[in-house]
Amino acid sequence: MRRLALLLALSAVGAGLIAAAALAARTHHAPCPARGTVWAVERFDTGPNTLAAFDAATGDVEGVVTIGKRPIGVVAPRHTGKVYTADERSNQLTVVSKRDFSIVTHIPMGAFPHHMMAARDGRRIYVGEYGTNKIGVVDTATDTLVAEYTASDDPAAHTHAVWVTHDDLYATNEGATTSAAGTLSKLDARTGVKEWEVPIGLRPSEVLVDGDTAYVTIRNENKVKVLDLRGALPSLVAEVPIGGMPDTMQLTRDGKTLVVGLRAIPQMALLDTRTLSVRPVTFMGYGISGHQSLSPNGRLTYIALESAVTSRPGAIGVVDNRSGDVIDTWEYPGGPWPHGVYFDRQVLR
Repeated sequence: MRRLALLLALSAVGAGLIAAAALAARTHHAPCPARGTVWAVERFDTGPNTLAAFDAATGDVEGVVTIGKRPIGVVAPRHTGKVYTADERSNQLTVVSKRDFSIVTHIPMGAFPHHMMAARDGRRIYVGEYGTNKIGVVDTATDTLVAEYTASDDPAAHTHAVWVTHDDLYATNEGATTSAAGTLSKLDARTGVKEWEVPIGLRPSEVLVDGDTAYVTIRNENKVKVLDLRGALPSLVAEVPIGGMPDTMQLTRDGKTLVVGLRAIPQMALLDTRTLSVRPVTFMGYGISGHQSLSPNGRLTYIALESAVTSRPGAIGVVDNRSGDVIDTWEYPGGPWPHGVYFDRQVLR
């Protein structure tokens, strides 16, 4: 039934191409010790941009649907039954039903909606609007943009990514140019009132907060900066050289390993949060990596791998975070540049 709904949701031409690619990608991989769904988006400008769902245990493709232009991020908020993609070049979020892969709606956003994160209860999504200095706030009950928070005092800044806790919202803001200093800011997640904004480095990319500690990737410095959040303003604890152009981060459930995606080869690094030692992970035959997401127990990383040649599809790499071994790669159904990735505990079939 899901396959039939998928075909009905797509145009006649697009459906034929994408359905064929999905069927070709339904191959039998070695089982992975995780149950759920891995959602991924593909951002290559020449061709249909898509959202795909993979069975997290087998790598089988559960469905594919065409979405907006150059999607960057993807999230499946709890208790909504929906998946949201940040379609950067369409200035919108696309909302997709998990039940039948139909398009629920499109949500107009500020310029270049980029990286995003859902609140723990699933009621709101916070989106870095990269063409502005703002954070878009989406209500998942009404699927509307209900607020825009100013993340930086610099009107020429580019808000790249967000991290939300129960009450607090953090954002990384690039400067007006790639050589201008960027900032890290903290806001009240409910009201948008900014509590502080501090310089952080050249092209800050992502922020991840774990209790009183914040990790920030600084793309043009090839570092992860570690901050103590207990004071009135954050204080720098350490700067860790991590590899070329660090971007997205995930933390294992035990808090011991920070998984960092890289935009240069090698494509991923595992940072020991106690010793600050770094283990690189390389995926041979691919170009840059995209986003990554972890299995609920923190054992596995699922990471987007963009193809080095646009005539070939990209993939989702699966990594054992304890050993650093690449245990599988799943071909993306039909596109060379998969980018956003999100692990969802729900099993679709």
